[in-house]
Amino acid sequence: MSNVHPFTSHDMIQAQASRWISAIDRGLSDEEVKQLQVWASQSRAHQDALFELAQLWDEMSVLNELSSLFPHKAPTKQSTSFGMATAASFLVVMLLGCIILIYSSYWHSAENDHAKFTKIYRTKVGEQATFVLPDSTIVQLNTNTNLEVAYTGNRRQLILNRGEGRFNVAKDASRPFTVIAGDKSFTALGTVFNVQRNTASDLELVVTEGKVMIADPSTQVDATDFNRLKDATDTSNDIKKLKANVVVSGEKALIKHSKTEPIKQLSADDVQRDLAWQHGMLIFNGEPLSDALQEVSRYTATRFELLDPELSTLKVAGVFKAGDIKGLLDSLAANLAVEHQRLGEHRVTLTLATKS
Repeated sequence: MSNVHPFTSHDMIQAQASRWISAIDRGLSDEEVKQLQVWASQSRAHQDALFELAQLWDEMSVLNELSSLFPHKAPTKQSTSFGMATAASFLVVMLLGCIILIYSSYWHSAENDHAKFTKIYRTKVGEQATFVLPDSTIVQLNTNTNLEVAYTGNRRQLILNRGEGRFNVAKDASRPFTVIAGDKSFTALGTVFNVQRNTASDLELVVTEGKVMIADPSTQVDATDFNRLKDATDTSNDIKKLKANVVVSGEKALIKHSKTEPIKQLSADDVQRDLAWQHGMLIFNGEPLSDALQEVSRYTATRFELLDPELSTLKVAGVFKAGDIKGLLDSLAANLAVEHQRLGEHRVTLTLATKS
């Protein structure tokens, strides 16, 4: 009997609903509205999942948007009073039900470490934050990040919708810890690791302790496999069966266009540079200016325009405080003769001093 099993139907519905809630939060296009309506009409379970997750989302606008997309049928004139009373009663029951569910979840959590836990964590552009999950796992989120956490009695599942996070995973032999980002999943085998999501198909993984398995999100390792893979010295056959890759401490994996590139061994300096954001810093060591500015832009609303083609290939080196635009521009002027001009609050143009 295979120890690897796919997500249940409920899991898949929850994952799809989570993506729709995130999309509603950023704003739906006309085509996406049609797609959402089609998906929601396929099953009552789809609609229930949407409204359940909307209740957990910290933006009331999401629930309002759902209510406008799927309004209740208007009552007839003869039954208006009755309908209003019924609706009011229904809302009260729903509200009480939600309160009971929320509090029962916390009561259960106090009694049982395997209690269900669902929550969404976010950071704004330029913001970083650290959270401690119910199992004592420590999560540090980088700028502009959205992370969904869903714990059950036998699984710890997180969805990185955007951004970057560092995960110091608490040991729990009965519940594997998996972060889903785009079209890949990262299962911790007793570890500390960092995941950056650039797009759904472009991801970065850095492991600083233990090891992490990269696989397709539809393939999940149960507790038995989890412990066997974690403790075994040779897991090559098991990994091949799962069509997965394992990254160990001091290694980095790049996923480009959904394909995992050859695993890279990192030096101590490489690790420090890749994870400098965890200390609020950015370190560059010869990256092209265009790449450096793209990284800087993750931490600020400021956008840069290179007016001279030669600028994009200039090499940048140094340590900068994340979000410190003035410090960066002063350094470029002093070391690379790059001048700047501000056009409005969030737009900066760059030119070579010799061409000014």
